[in-house]
Amino acid sequence: MAQPVDRARRRHLAGLIAAAFAPFAPRAGAQASAQPFGSRPLAADPPVGQKFTRPLPRLTDAGIMAQTRLAGPLTLTARVEKYPLIEGYNSDIWNYSGSVDGRAVANPLLIARRGQDIDVTLVNRLGADTTIHWHGLVVDEANDGSGLHPVAHDARRRYRLRVHNRAGLYWYHAHPHFRTGEQIHQGLYGPLLVEDDEELALRKRLGLPWGERDLPLVIADKQVGRLNTIKYKMGADDWIGNRMIVNWAAEPYLDAVPGLYRFRLLNVSNARMFRLAFLHQGKPLPMRLIGTDGGLLERPWRLADAYFAPASRLDVLVDFAGLPDGERVMLASLAYEPMENDAGAAPEDPMLEHPGATPMGQALELMQIRIAGKTVKSPALPARLSTLAAPNADGATLRKFRLYVGEHGRWLINDWNMHLTGHAPAFEVRRGAREIWEIANDMRSMPHPIHVHGVQFRVISREGSPPQIVERAVADGGIGAQDLGLSDTVVVWPGERVRILIDFAQPFTGKQVYMLHCHNLEHEDQGMMASFAVVDGDEKKSA
Repeated sequence: MAQPVDRARRRHLAGLIAAAFAPFAPRAGAQASAQPFGSRPLAADPPVGQKFTRPLPRLTDAGIMAQTRLAGPLTLTARVEKYPLIEGYNSDIWNYSGSVDGRAVANPLLIARRGQDIDVTLVNRLGADTTIHWHGLVVDEANDGSGLHPVAHDARRRYRLRVHNRAGLYWYHAHPHFRTGEQIHQGLYGPLLVEDDEELALRKRLGLPWGERDLPLVIADKQVGRLNTIKYKMGADDWIGNRMIVNWAAEPYLDAVPGLYRFRLLNVSNARMFRLAFLHQGKPLPMRLIGTDGGLLERPWRLADAYFAPASRLDVLVDFAGLPDGERVMLASLAYEPMENDAGAAPEDPMLEHPGATPMGQALELMQIRIAGKTVKSPALPARLSTLAAPNADGATLRKFRLYVGEHGRWLINDWNMHLTGHAPAFEVRRGAREIWEIANDMRSMPHPIHVHGVQFRVISREGSPPQIVERAVADGGIGAQDLGLSDTVVVWPGERVRILIDFAQPFTGKQVYMLHCHNLEHEDQGMMASFAVVDGDEKKSA
């Protein structure tokens, strides 16, 4: 029987890593906000448990998460500003702020069309290195925004890229080496909505007004302390929070008519996995999964709930038709087995580092939906949503990866840990090749959401899955409905072996270096990350 991982040793190691990077922490004074975009502080902190007192913020053209169509060059400045995240004192939110036609925006909801060129300049006023990583986009190395190309304080970097992806909800976020967890938890992220003809045709057919019954829901848990300060501890394991934040409001409520809604969900939590469900009178309402990371599925799938890992996206339809006026529906995370097999028989109390936080795997509530009015007739959902070719693995070569904890408490991918192996590519892939990556997670481990930069992939099989995943299989190879589309992040559970198919037929030339890492951000910052290179045929020297 495998022995549990020594968490104390892992914490000590992480603390040493954090201390090594302490000189690169944001400097005092560099975070000061000249123009706060929040309201003035109120008299006192509300109780931590106070929920569902604030409406879900509406999509507007100004302020935080302002919808911003990328029609020309945009400059975003990384800095810290005040924002009323929770009733009471304003919180310091690290954000990307800018001005669009005279309107101040922060962490905007960017909107672009497939085939469009994006031109965004990052100005860093944070006091520490940072970046903008375009998560999920097929992009060249220079514009990927990984930690390979940090932007120093007072410096700027111009990202110019073409949107090759099909329609879907993507996102952008900070990605500096070994400080990504801190910067994302403090707020450096925003959604990116890509549109194309197929998506717009579906939107027209459904007839759901954007911003009213077709809504993005950007979900995070944050650790909030006294005076509504967002807390983060460098070197901690698996940072989880005590407040559930949806579109920059803590446990909000949504006033909804009894009719069909489309929710485009994005999990920007550092480590927390949710098991999402829409509960009415304690029972899940059926939802129809129509899209994942890389956009629309070929057809809708009926689900009662869905696992929702960090960095993942879900596109779902939920019908509230027939619910009486005054009823309540809860967007919640159901209890599940977290399989944190490194915790041993006596897992640590999350209160030690995360006061008030619900432990991983326990049930929690995210947003209340208040039904009001008369039933609105729901449109018919088409049987076919999009054209999505089946994955073809013929001729693909196999490459194997192992996820595990080394003898010194380090998280490793094969024998790679970036604190040990550095930035040099661990392996090379020939441009135009197709490869099957087999990712095997040790049983003595945790669930790892594995993200690959620069490409999208298809999940083609799962073996050794835990019962809670086996029971969700809908196709050969043990894959579930959430595996049937294009992905950029895949969860590999302890004891599981997942195969993904990647086509490296990129529209770029020359050597392109990308990252492969766990999107549990504390694992990433502790070095569970490797780089690899995509090279032209005449450049390739080794497999």
